[in-house]
Amino acid sequence: MAKVTLGGRSYEVEVRGDTVVVDGHEFAIKQREDAGFTTVTSGGVGYRVQLPPEGERVSGMLVKVDYRPFTVEIDGRIGARPAPREARAAILVASAPRAGVKGGVSAQIAGRVLKVKVAIGDAVKQGDVVLLLEAMKMENEIKAGADGTVTEVLVAEGDRVGEGQTLLVIG
Repeated sequence: MAKVTLGGRSYEVEVRGDTVVVDGHEFAIKQREDAGFTTVTSGGVGYRVQLPPEGERVSGMLVKVDYRPFTVEIDGRIGARPAPREARAAILVASAPRAGVKGGVSAQIAGRVLKVKVAIGDAVKQGDVVLLLEAMKMENEIKAGADGTVTEVLVAEGDRVGEGQTLLVIG
């Protein structure tokens, strides 16, 4: 098991064949090599992962997931032996803030999370304010897109988020 830090957040990560375990949650993954990037599919969603050249893949490397840049730090071993190139791409997808997730509430603009107004298990109605995001010196209300229960909160107060980044999931 390794500690992977991505976008300022740390996760416990392990690769088990075609499964990546992140903080105890298992993600089945499929990968396909394309010209200059790897397509990783998890939960029915495909992600475009760009890794640095083979010799530059070290802790502190810059990677891109769906064109968004992330600095990745890895402390420890990802699996039973050093993670192959393909597994590293899968780890980034499983750990990265997820875009296009069913029930996901995403940032419409890059900014900083001021206040998370819900927690896992909270019931919300469409239009409820679930999060406050500061962008360009303005406070923006992020609202629930549907009725449901909050199943995941992927950010914390003070986190910087990118446009399109999934902030929380409503199931």
